Amino acid sequence: MAREITVNLKISTLKGDLNHTENPGTLFVDLAGTTAVGGAATVTTTAAALAMGSVSSAGYAYFKNTGPTNFVEIGTGTSPFVPFLKLKAGEAAICRLSTSAPTARANTASVALQYYILAD
Repeated sequence: MAREITVNLKISTLKGDLNHTENPGTLFVDLAGTTAVGGAATVTTTAAALAMGSVSSAGYAYFKNTGPTNFVEIGTGTSPFVPFLKLKAGEAAICRLSTSAPTARANTASVALQYYILAD
């Protein structure tokens, strides 16, 4: 099969002189893998690996910081931790991962992180 993943994208900005919209619309992406992993993780201020279950080669991923106050970073490694994504309280993101071993770290206190990662 093909086009098993559907991603809807749009971002608009309106503040002061900023007035811009990007709307590439709906993307249809092939899913080569047949597994996924996800759930909720309590992310602490020490970088730690996200559980990957049976996903050995990560592809598209969804992350949501469900905490009310602190931000969380998604990245690679633990020492050093190299963040590539930052989510403030309540924010979410969809991306294709370039690592099969994502890690996460909260900034000042533990954060509840929802995630869903598809095998590539």
